Amino acid sequence: NQNFSAGNNENSMEAHIGMNGEANLDFLNIPLTIPEMTLPYTTLTTPQLKDFSLWERTGLKEFLKTTKQSFDLSVNAQYKKNKDRHSIPIPLDVFYEFISQNIKSFNKHFEKGRDNALDFLTKSYNVLHVPRSLRKLSFPDFKLPRTSNNIFIPAMGNITYDFSFKSSIVTLNTNAGLYNQSNIVAHFLSSSSSFIYALQYKLEGSSSLTRKRGLKLATALSLSNKFVEGNHDSTISLTKKNMEASVTTTAKVQIPILRMNFKQELNGNTKSKPTVSSAIELKYDFNCPKLYSTAKGAVGHKLSLEGLTSYFSIESSTKGDVKGSVLSQEYSANVASEVNTYLNSKGTRSSVKLQGASKIDGIW
Repeated sequence: NQNFSAGNNENSMEAHIGMNGEANLDFLNIPLTIPEMTLPYTTLTTPQLKDFSLWERTGLKEFLKTTKQSFDLSVNAQYKKNKDRHSIPIPLDVFYEFISQNIKSFNKHFEKGRDNALDFLTKSYNVLHVPRSLRKLSFPDFKLPRTSNNIFIPAMGNITYDFSFKSSIVTLNTNAGLYNQSNIVAHFLSSSSSFIYALQYKLEGSSSLTRKRGLKLATALSLSNKFVEGNHDSTISLTKKNMEASVTTTAKVQIPILRMNFKQELNGNTKSKPTVSSAIELKYDFNCPKLYSTAKGAVGHKLSLEGLTSYFSIESSTKGDVKGSVLSQEYSANVASEVNTYLNSKGTRSSVKLQGASKIDGIW
């Protein structure tokens, strides 16, 4: 079953879509039989597969419980109109004044040409009678209508969107909105619920644009799941005297063979002098018993920039270490580096430092 509806009035526009139904998966219960086969151009043969049930043997029976699956889908969208209007000034009076002046000039040239033509005809042909009314021949008066010097554009309204999907396996819900009020705000939220942990998640984001005392854009995003988590926050501010920005991102991964944490920070401003700083940190722990391999370590990087018209400097440092084993053979290593550079009108000064070490048991 499905249905669709839409509406429009002076206050809003909206649309709705709905759908529901059932899926029959009985065909998965039909036993499959695949005979023994010889692979082309080889002497290898595949074993016979007899009475194989996809429903029973692949685990679908445990997840879905029944071959009769139903679903329900719904979508709603709405736009609420804003009765405010933006006025854009356009100097149309200057344009119309230009046209009016050209029309007056054209009329003067026409009258002069008319009089010269009639005088020529009168003097050239003595018996020709020229009616006096021809000397009053003129173009009709042309008056431009009064116009507005502004164009009015309707202000953006509020937009909302909702989506939902339900089945025996998973339920999804998503809604989003864009709101134009004192500030412009956008919001997004999507989530799911399921008896399968891997299908459960929540994703949420928001962004706002503030126009008070300059411009400020703030954005936030977050994701949560059994195996992956993450957050992102950023802010950008613009004023007449300063520009400032900051970004922070974190991520976390947890799967059976890998655990990892990531963090990144970026900051910059132009208050007293343009400066930018960045820091990245990564920690990981890998463990795969089937491959007899492990790896655990961390990596860090820092960067700093500073500059004016008279000088420029950069500082960078990197550190990393790892310890683990490959096929039960243990190893370890570490590395560190530092780079500094300073530049001005008198010259350049730089320094570089690098050190590292490694070890593999039984080799070096």
